[in-house]
Amino acid sequence: MAKAQVERWAAEHPTAPRVGRFFEVPASFLLPRLAAGIAAAGALWYLNGAIFWSYKPETLSPEFRAEQKKIGEVAQRMNASPVYLNPFTNRIPGSILGPEDAKDD
Repeated sequence: MAKAQVERWAAEHPTAPRVGRFFEVPASFLLPRLAAGIAAAGALWYLNGAIFWSYKPETLSPEFRAEQKKIGEVAQRMNASPVYLNPFTNRIPGSILGPEDAKDD
């Protein structure tokens, strides 16, 4: 009985795409909506970069990189033990805080 009702409703509304009949949707109905969605996503992508990423961080400057190379992988502290810098990049486990915690092999 439900199928007959759907068929009757589809006959009364010939321009509406029917649910569950994906291939019956005409390209003239689908393509403008698809193009509008892609254009909106592109505009949002551009605006995100224009609004939020206009500031270049200081860590990307050549001066900062040169100082970082001078310091090396371990930072010496005045009143505490030395610590590793950037442990994620250097693949240092979280249980190791500094060179003193590393086991000598």
